[in-house]
Amino acid sequence: MALLAGCERRGHAPAEDRPKPPLVAVSARGKASTAAPPSAASQATPPPAAEYPPLSTAEFARLFSELSEPDEHFFSTNYVSNETSYLQVAEPLARWARPGGVYLGVGPEQNFTYIALSKPALAFIIDIRRQNALLHLLYKAIFDTAQNRSEFLALLLGRPVSSADAPDKTAELSAVFQHTLRAPPDHDHFLSQHERLVERIRRDYRIRLSAEDRELLRNAHEAFFEGQLETKFELAESGRKYPTLREILSATTPTGKSEGFLATEAAFQLVQRMHRQNRIIPVVGDFAGRHALQSVGRELARRQLTVSVFYVSNVEQYVLAPEKWQKWLRNVSALPTDPSSLFLRCYLDQGKRHPEQLPGHRTATVLQRVHSFQHRQEKQRSTSFWQIATDEILKN
Repeated sequence: MALLAGCERRGHAPAEDRPKPPLVAVSARGKASTAAPPSAASQATPPPAAEYPPLSTAEFARLFSELSEPDEHFFSTNYVSNETSYLQVAEPLARWARPGGVYLGVGPEQNFTYIALSKPALAFIIDIRRQNALLHLLYKAIFDTAQNRSEFLALLLGRPVSSADAPDKTAELSAVFQHTLRAPPDHDHFLSQHERLVERIRRDYRIRLSAEDRELLRNAHEAFFEGQLETKFELAESGRKYPTLREILSATTPTGKSEGFLATEAAFQLVQRMHRQNRIIPVVGDFAGRHALQSVGRELARRQLTVSVFYVSNVEQYVLAPEKWQKWLRNVSALPTDPSSLFLRCYLDQGKRHPEQLPGHRTATVLQRVHSFQHRQEKQRSTSFWQIATDEILKN
């Protein structure tokens, strides 16, 4: 998500088994330095994602409820990411994210791709809008219900689909699209499926849903039914062209690889397994708030887990005012991190092009070290998101 408002790769050895070349940190001034890989000691504590024990339904409901803050308004509706560059860092992220840590993110579906690439033990998706948390509960119900990628997409779009002749596990995304879109949308079918999914959230996940919650869930799901694969990010009074869901799901890395969570069976199954084990928890929270991130930090410390990746998108540009910035820094400090912990940021071209911005994109997505950011802030507070998003970028 850009808050203008966030896989296992076939033919490659697991990330922890592949040799890791040194990263190069590049500042906005063009100076480069070599960043040493994290030490073995810093990677030894947490178990791999596949070994982390499932959370109970009661624990999932508790975390959703107790970690969340009250809903706050934001001026955009982003059921779909508007970051076309979100796969720009897919390959280095898969190499450098420490498996078995904790993933923190913000926004809609791009989080699933980053989770598949970074292979965390737990994931928390934190957004200031309750609507986003409810959307992720809807996604959880869809992941838990779907038998395959085609059924997942059909449930999201409200289309009838037969799993009997679904594309096999090696199928490319285009085959999944073709199979899912074969039957036309059916509103009665959509309504019945929607009610089943909402009931699953209420009954199976033990989430208390108010009348307003149900309306927000209906609005979100209806947006996908009405827009289908052309559903896109919406910003009031903006004349900009935003990418469609089809374009986001079909995006590739700079080297042309399909690494989205729906592009490969391995990525889809990793995210689906984590959802079915209640290990992806949506949270309502302000990055500069008093409760959510502080509570997540205490929860991670209790579980002896550290943050491996924190996808912050461009949220920091909304907390740059001095009083908010100090609260954001306080919240970052409350999170258990180590030298390998990564920030994943997205810069939106608002008149000044990012040095890493690729042709054809309005956004640039970059990796940076959490500890490096904290050390810089101790010396001098950042006053622009440009500075934050261009200082000491990790490249390989």
